[in-house]
Amino acid sequence: MWLAAVWLIGMTLPLSAKRVPPQPVDPVIHDGVKYSAEGDGRTAFVVANKAATGEKLWSAEIFHIHVKPFLEEDVQWVFIRKLKLEGDELLVEDEKSRCYMLNLTTKHVQKTDCR
Repeated sequence: MWLAAVWLIGMTLPLSAKRVPPQPVDPVIHDGVKYSAEGDGRTAFVVANKAATGEKLWSAEIFHIHVKPFLEEDVQWVFIRKLKLEGDELLVEDEKSRCYMLNLTTKHVQKTDCR
């Protein structure tokens, strides 16, 4: 009987699965524009700012994850891990080693192989 009571109390306490904070991502600066990774774990963006003033120029959504309601939310979050300039495109790698190519002129994003 006491075991059932302990189990019931344990089931009513909030789950405390916490992920470690994402590692900082070095921004990329090219032609006076600073490209930075931003996001909340559900949606990831690249934000372009004037390097000299910090004025925001634009942002582009790189990916969005769909959180499964039966799992702890924060352990499902995915953040950008790396930015790398390749010509007029920005290679974006996430924490699950998935890569995306962002065309800096058109702001078009497509999945690609990691290089």
